[in-house]
Amino acid sequence: MGVEKDYLMRQLMMLFEVIQKILRHRRKGEDEEAEKQIQFFYEYLKIDEDVEKLSVEALIDLLEKDKNLVNEQLEMVAFVLKEQGELAASDDKRLDFFRKSYFILQKVERESISFSMDRQMKIAELSAYLN
Repeated sequence: MGVEKDYLMRQLMMLFEVIQKILRHRRKGEDEEAEKQIQFFYEYLKIDEDVEKLSVEALIDLLEKDKNLVNEQLEMVAFVLKEQGELAASDDKRLDFFRKSYFILQKVERESISFSMDRQMKIAELSAYLN
């Protein structure tokens, strides 16, 4: 059990670093580099499917049942989806990414035993954008 926990912590730290790079590149206007980091993020989690084409339900099924991701990993996926929405060329794509991010974060919030101000802020931001 300790080995699994150590592996999960290392993986979470690696994913967190990738998210930081995505944010940094996007803020600098380096959209191509941000997109490359997003692709690396999905490759690292071995998510080969095009998340853009999946429904919210299909995406959550894929992440939970096929990839066995835990809530912390799901939350990171939701953050990356939000960033993809920020980079999206069209309003429809932006809304789709934001919607997926919102529903995943809502699911994590319902199931989580810990409070996260960052998660709450993202949910509120996405909710305002979607309404």
